[in-house]
Amino acid sequence: MLAHARAAMATTCDDSGGSPRHLGYHVQTELMEEKCWQKYSDCEAPDFFEVLDFARDGGFAEVHELWNVMRYVGAVLAIGMMISNLATIVINDSHYLISSAHIERSSSNVTDDDASYVASISEDYMISGMLVDSIFYIVSDVTGLDIQIRSPRIALVGALELILLCLLVMKAFSCIMWSLTTDNERLRWSMAMTLFWETIPELTSFSAMRLLHFATPSVVIADLFIFMEYSKARGKHDGRFTQIRLWVQFVLGKLACLVLGIDAFLFKVRIAYRNIHKQDIQWFGLLSVAMFIVQVLGIVQLSMFVRGRIFLFIFGGEDSVMEPHEQALQNVWQAMLVRRIWYTFSWHQSIAVLLTFNEDDFQKLVLNERNEVKHSFARDELRMDDSTESE
Repeated sequence: MLAHARAAMATTCDDSGGSPRHLGYHVQTELMEEKCWQKYSDCEAPDFFEVLDFARDGGFAEVHELWNVMRYVGAVLAIGMMISNLATIVINDSHYLISSAHIERSSSNVTDDDASYVASISEDYMISGMLVDSIFYIVSDVTGLDIQIRSPRIALVGALELILLCLLVMKAFSCIMWSLTTDNERLRWSMAMTLFWETIPELTSFSAMRLLHFATPSVVIADLFIFMEYSKARGKHDGRFTQIRLWVQFVLGKLACLVLGIDAFLFKVRIAYRNIHKQDIQWFGLLSVAMFIVQVLGIVQLSMFVRGRIFLFIFGGEDSVMEPHEQALQNVWQAMLVRRIWYTFSWHQSIAVLLTFNEDDFQKLVLNERNEVKHSFARDELRMDDSTESE
């Protein structure tokens, strides 16, 4: 196969011995792999990254290259998804909370279709409801009291989601107020960075199901290694009891995220089923189903996870652990980058760039290609001599 690829290369290269004109991507890759192997296999310390170099200015000199008109489209989509997500959460959760309260107060049979559906799922299984009911039963047995209290089930999950949403919205408004009112330059741009690159992306796909992110195996393992180092340091400084308390908090926190995240998923599935189990779906029902899909996909926010891993690679050093000075360096770089973007473009262009900034933009800013080395490498590796043609 490699011989055929080389023969094809020989017949399609230009007169200067440069890159081929008509070869497919996979054929070129196969040839380059062979050439790279021949070049580096016998080297004791091969320089695989000779083409790349870090931007010593943090990439600020290339900020002006971030702009293109499609940023407007991405920004509008992000804002539209955020508003749609907030609207569906508030309307659906409020409706189920109000219906649950109405059912609890009403002693007569429920006739309204929506209220009837809420009544039908109010006793459906949820882990948190089972745990709360078990606690009531245990207390009743221990104290001898006749406790006939049952957990509110769906109302509990709906109220939890609204509380978490309110906290996140309050965080967004806090970032806006600090950015507009403070005289501290570092704090102003740090709050702007938090708003555009943390809070708004969270609001775009937020739901109580997001708690499952903190209980996924990959996140738990990563957090576990970081927490082991942190608890060890705290234990040496504050004593053994503090270390044990931190471990208890860590384990209980992960379990709470798992239980409440699963219950939120069950709650959302029942809402989605109610919206699609009809002959005619109204526009809001269709929007609710669409945002449910977005929320499920947003349980693990891949873009933020990848960005965090890239930051860890750049700023965390070879030990892959963020020390305080490394975290501070990352935070200052992000804040100063937001400031440079804001001063480089007009206000509406700056908002569009900040809302659509991703890991590709980060790579573009931080890494530089040494073009003379890259072009020389391509010419040397792709040039076919008489011995290659004979194969």
